[in-house]
Amino acid sequence: MDFGRMLGYTEALSKNNDRTWFHDNHRQYEQAQEDFLMVLDVMKFVLAKDAPQIGDELLFENPKNFMYRIPRDMRYSKNKTPYNPAFRAYLSPHKKDFLPLSYYIHISHERCILETGAWPWEAKQLNRLREYIAYNYEELDAICAENDLMVYGEQLKRTPRGYEPDHPAADWLRYKFWLTEYGFTPDDLRDLDAFAEAAGAAVRRFEPFRQFLMGAFDDRIYDE
Repeated sequence: MDFGRMLGYTEALSKNNDRTWFHDNHRQYEQAQEDFLMVLDVMKFVLAKDAPQIGDELLFENPKNFMYRIPRDMRYSKNKTPYNPAFRAYLSPHKKDFLPLSYYIHISHERCILETGAWPWEAKQLNRLREYIAYNYEELDAICAENDLMVYGEQLKRTPRGYEPDHPAADWLRYKFWLTEYGFTPDDLRDLDAFAEAAGAAVRRFEPFRQFLMGAFDDRIYDE
């Protein structure tokens, strides 16, 4: 298993982003993909240990089920090059569903990250998150402070409709999505053991944040 092989492949593909090169070098793609599948196998065990609420459901999943395709879906992409030069996956038992919120991994020569959070697909999901955060922002503040989390995401210029501009959670409510990430260092990528250690440490920091966001979709709080 070789992280360098994955990074070398994505860099080469980014410089030769055309179908002829991709097909002429398909063997290199297959080798790099096998490396990435090994990474995903490791991530399954990391999540089973450090995020068992979702990890236990992943242990017997084929890691290929988590992967996104390298060929772009040209119907929805503004970038019209035919391939996305990165190995990407969403480690969820239901990758095509919004819930459960889970972990995204991205490996390329440009960036290697592990990410979690909430990226609402529909207005009702966004509204439900904002309502939950409006009533529980102090808990979110504490989680981010205690775990040294930097949250990012596109924001509105003004507080969304239905909330006063001076609402104590106004900064949180302006977000359209809420994400946090860990950037793997070269030392983290020297081998799978180092990767697993770094990924596990990141997941332990991120889990309170992910579980908080999942709380917005706990129907019990709306039935009380």
